[in-house]
Amino acid sequence: VATVSTVTLVRSAVRGLLAVADPDLAAAVRAVLRSGDDYASAGKPQIDWDDRATREQLIDSRARDGYAILALLDGRELDEPVGQGARLLATVLGQDLVTGEDGVFRIARRVAKDRVLSTVDPDTRHGHKTSARGFDGYKGHVAMDPDSEIITATTVTPGNAGDDGLADSDH
Repeated sequence: VATVSTVTLVRSAVRGLLAVADPDLAAAVRAVLRSGDDYASAGKPQIDWDDRATREQLIDSRARDGYAILALLDGRELDEPVGQGARLLATVLGQDLVTGEDGVFRIARRVAKDRVLSTVDPDTRHGHKTSARGFDGYKGHVAMDPDSEIITATTVTPGNAGDDGLADSDH
């Protein structure tokens, strides 16, 4: 699993929502976008990443686009793919961004519990093999009969899920 920046996550969530929207809804969504981003390409926009003011403007403008989309969709009856896309966009915006006293959206100086790392696989999570070695993805669990060495059960959990209780559960 490739982890991506907040800007890339927001842009990916917007692109995903546009991809599942019918043409009329997609046009309405595009009409509320004010950043100048067409959300057609993946990845980060080409800016001077060393310029703090430019980075802050980029973050703020993409957050405003995201919140404008959510405001447009609020109260509408949405089909499941669009509803799922809207929930993912809301999650990405809410987990990484805060509004400053000046009203500008900025990257939060915290890591949200259960942070979504990918819009392609929203269930993947940060995990740790040790306190010094992390990974992104899932944990695989295998139960085996010690006498016959036959695998009796398997399960997969998010990377940040604890291992407590797995031995005693029905996994």
